[in-house]
Amino acid sequence: MKKILHIARSMAFGAALFSIAACGSADTDAPPAAENQTYYGSVIELDGALDASGLRAALSETGRAQVKFEGEVTATCAKKGCWMDVASGEDTVFVRFQDYGFFVPTEGAEGKRTVMEGEAFFDTIEVAMLQHYAEDAGASEEAIAAITEPELRLAFTATGVMIED
Repeated sequence: MKKILHIARSMAFGAALFSIAACGSADTDAPPAAENQTYYGSVIELDGALDASGLRAALSETGRAQVKFEGEVTATCAKKGCWMDVASGEDTVFVRFQDYGFFVPTEGAEGKRTVMEGEAFFDTIEVAMLQHYAEDAGASEEAIAAITEPELRLAFTATGVMIED
């Protein structure tokens, strides 16, 4: 039994070293992150990010646009970090992450500047999903039950996110 545990620990240690090496070698052309920036998903260039009015202008022709967008994090999914709300100007944009390939912190990101790269679009979110997101955010049962209408929202699917520390 001790031999099996020793082999299992050795395999786990080897896998951890491989994982660290693989993470370190990914995307070597990426710009170095500033000391106060944390990246999730792809490391992105920060120049040329739009605010909400620029985002709406980019969406005016086709309703979808590949852009960089910046704003302030107002909320994140408290359960898993699988979505966040980002305020910019008069708008709050609902942000999800490409193929659930990465997540953001479940707490502590509120009030921080963020820049995201990905696809912006308008999305009708059905009642069941709105209630699910409210539950993820820790809303009361009364607040969740009060959600009875679908909502058209400015939405974003991010391939990469930077949040300033």
